[in-house]
Amino acid sequence: MTKCSEEPASMADVLSKWNELQDRSQIPELLYHYTTFDGLHGILKDDSLQATFSKALNDGSEWEFGKSVISRYPISEQTSLELMPPPSWIVLPPKSMFATCFCEEATLLSMWRSYTGQGGGYCLGFEGPQLDTLQRDDLTVGSFAARLVKVYYGETPPAHMRNLLECGGHSSAEWVLENMIKHDGFKEEKEWRIIVPDPPTSIMSFHCGSATVKASVQIRNHHGNGKLPLKKIVYGPTLRNDAALAQTLTWMLEKHGYGDVAAEACAIPYRL
Repeated sequence: MTKCSEEPASMADVLSKWNELQDRSQIPELLYHYTTFDGLHGILKDDSLQATFSKALNDGSEWEFGKSVISRYPISEQTSLELMPPPSWIVLPPKSMFATCFCEEATLLSMWRSYTGQGGGYCLGFEGPQLDTLQRDDLTVGSFAARLVKVYYGETPPAHMRNLLECGGHSSAEWVLENMIKHDGFKEEKEWRIIVPDPPTSIMSFHCGSATVKASVQIRNHHGNGKLPLKKIVYGPTLRNDAALAQTLTWMLEKHGYGDVAAEACAIPYRL
């Protein structure tokens, strides 16, 4: 267990450390989402991304691993009192978390195999900073908003997260940090995710998963023309790389209002 700081940080210091951790200038220009044809079609048709209940994702330690890491940074009673917000500002932590996930790279063979039907699907490149503006439906005052976060891996948080933890700055939002840490076995993914805390059941949809039932909610662009910040599509290494596929994808993109999005073949020489 890490020893907590004996000198309580000021609120200004805590906010500075949170801002460093959540520095939006560090969001990559493009973030990639691997999916099947059905996933691609649904995203284009509905102008939305699907955030799934995190306990049903493929990481069996979702949230719990992050909790175990953060629990090693206890908050002293003095720090807790110093940083305690007014009673009217206190919000109970969420009980559930939904997430849609992205990678920093479009060339991860493990992702092509796992999420695109053995390379027969698609990798969608989104404008990273604009993903941070997407939001769930029916957001009301007092409810949790969706947010884009970077994922870190392993038992030891990065230095800028430790700086926040060691000053007790996580006292009112531990759940955010807990959902930014995953087991080291997933580090190849270089993941970013949009997390959606405690969405109401009224906006949930349900579908069959592998040996389970999955709950999900939609995340959309609620501004302007309502289109997602989609910039390019990479089609999988086991699909036909021919003019017919390229033309069909072009028609599909045009039909759904994404005519300026480029489609290109994956360069990985993988075949079944």
